[in-house]
Amino acid sequence: MDRSKPPPYRNSIQCIATIFRKEGLLGFYKGTSASFLGISEGTIQWMLYERFKKIIRDKKAKLENIPGGDHSIKKSINDWFEYFGAAASAKLISAVIAYPHEVLRTRLRQLPDSNGQVKYTGLTQAAKVIWKEEGLFAFYGGLAPHLMRTVPNAAIMFLSYELVLHYFGSS
Repeated sequence: MDRSKPPPYRNSIQCIATIFRKEGLLGFYKGTSASFLGISEGTIQWMLYERFKKIIRDKKAKLENIPGGDHSIKKSINDWFEYFGAAASAKLISAVIAYPHEVLRTRLRQLPDSNGQVKYTGLTQAAKVIWKEEGLFAFYGGLAPHLMRTVPNAAIMFLSYELVLHYFGSS
């Protein structure tokens, strides 16, 4: 980022006013099509997490000789760490699979250049331009910081969900 140029907006109000004045109401919805692709990330994450939990329960039931993988088995600290790991793994895999939508969404929200030209005009067009000009790896630019932020967040959230369900949920 070029620090010699002033930021495009001084504050949120100016940002909103400028977008509305220059692009109209639709300017607030740039990148929405790419955001819809992001739904797949959550879906993949939940499917993987539930699968990983089933593997954990079945393994514990087999070790303790409990038929059918009884869900009411008392949980140890190791079980909670396994759930944490399952949640982190599910998020990691789903984020890597679905990450290109983040790049597309960001590119679709870029400001016009100094001539007022918009480089990315739609989801398909943006994907084609990125692929042609930068190649496959451009769809994964910024993945590492994204994972460092989202994987621990998801693991903590899923573990919190499991703890609340375990201690306060109905049996």
